[in-house]
Amino acid sequence: MSKLSEEEMIALLKQGNWWAFNSIFNTYYLQLYFHCRKYIPDTEEAKDLLQNVFLRLWDKREEIEIEISLKAYLFRCVQNECLNAIRSSRSTISLSEIDGESIILPDRGGQSSPEIDTEGREIEKAIDSVIETLPEQCRNIFILSRIKGMRNKDIAQHLSVSVRTVDTQIYRALKIMKKGLKDYLSSE
Repeated sequence: MSKLSEEEMIALLKQGNWWAFNSIFNTYYLQLYFHCRKYIPDTEEAKDLLQNVFLRLWDKREEIEIEISLKAYLFRCVQNECLNAIRSSRSTISLSEIDGESIILPDRGGQSSPEIDTEGREIEKAIDSVIETLPEQCRNIFILSRIKGMRNKDIAQHLSVSVRTVDTQIYRALKIMKKGLKDYLSSE
């Protein structure tokens, strides 16, 4: 960063010092960008999300409480921003499409904690594990549809298969997903 300690830099930021904010931005932007890209493959979307994190940092500068380190705080903010974007995006796996069932997660009012983070990682690992068990063509079609957000017609053209094949493979994948994630699903 600069010759100032992290605590001094945070204190200046809280006072609205633009130089301190700019220094934090320049110090961490590239690291945070690459962290963001672990979750968000699209470069422009990643930059937009990162911009949101820094805008929020500036807007909420007087209220922020950094308990560990500024770097850890910023990495957590980026991770949360990415996960929120993924959740709200249509291109993510919509578990509600698995026969009207949804993941059982208690409402935590947007709060983050080690338990919530662990639970989220556990669910992500379970989803990844089930996706890995899908037959190759089924897995490829499922990823193109639910992860990348492609339309069935476009997937069919891309893979040189019929739209009916795409529909069938997605149905098959959803059945396997439902069975593999039964411990995380509720039929509300």
